[in-house]
Amino acid sequence: MPQYYDLLILIMLIITAYPAVIFLYSIYKRPKSFEAKHKKTFLIISIILLLGTSTLLWGSFIEPKLIVINKQEIDLENITEPIKIAFISDLHVGPYKKTKWVEKVVNKIIKQKPDLVFIGGDNLYNSEYTPEEIEYLKPLSKLAELFPTYSINGNHEYGIGDGKNSKKYPIINADWSNQMKLAMEKLNINYLQNDLELLKVRNQEFYLFGSDSILAGKLDFNILNNKDEDLATIALIHNPLFLFITNYPKMDLTLSGHTHGGQIRLPFLGPIGKVDNLLPANFYQGLHNLPNEQKIFVTSGIGESGPRARLFNPPEIVMITIK
Repeated sequence: MPQYYDLLILIMLIITAYPAVIFLYSIYKRPKSFEAKHKKTFLIISIILLLGTSTLLWGSFIEPKLIVINKQEIDLENITEPIKIAFISDLHVGPYKKTKWVEKVVNKIIKQKPDLVFIGGDNLYNSEYTPEEIEYLKPLSKLAELFPTYSINGNHEYGIGDGKNSKKYPIINADWSNQMKLAMEKLNINYLQNDLELLKVRNQEFYLFGSDSILAGKLDFNILNNKDEDLATIALIHNPLFLFITNYPKMDLTLSGHTHGGQIRLPFLGPIGKVDNLLPANFYQGLHNLPNEQKIFVTSGIGESGPRARLFNPPEIVMITIK
């Protein structure tokens, strides 16, 4: 599948660049040509075509390799001393991004000196039965050495692709969920699957709920019935779709990914890469207020699936200050 998208990018580059080169050559080297006689028109056409070429090159090979630090401040009741959380999701290590990319992400997180690190699932690309993808995650051990680090499953750990409704999601590849859990635990990363952890940071206690994949039919909120209502609850749930197809309990702040922000975002149009027909486009990224004083933050992610493209939507590390 990655080869298909790369072939498509190559075809689009040829379609935009080749005619522009021919037109410009004719304008300046063949003075009697039709293009030279209509110089202004074909200059404009060439500029438009070359802008298309430049956009394809930028969106396919430059912007996906950038990393921005997205800083967010979020107020939560019962949290009085600021807590810094580094949040990433959708690493999708595989054909596009390997060990060096993970090292780059890790080094940037270390420089931010967070109190905690949360990883929101879809760590693998997982489209071609390549178990070595798990090996690309080894640099994450550096985070676990320095900071308490927690991760969860996304749908790609189960080999499940995005569907068009809430009930049928095609299996696209192998189920690596068990192998992922074992691999991450070997890296000293706490791997949560519908688990509730009581954390203490700066003498403040709060809950972390780490979910399992809703698309795999594994999401279960029952453990939240056991929590102390006087403590804040932060939830790590890969797919924000749960907001629209489940009766979810109160969680003060949910951190999600899955959408990649659409990967390509156009002015006035928003996300182009839609993940399903149920999640509203305005929930593809950013902070949102929910009923009952709840909040959700959806990250645009740090990797890509499908095409390698990103446009007006670079990979991000989210630094969240809870206060």
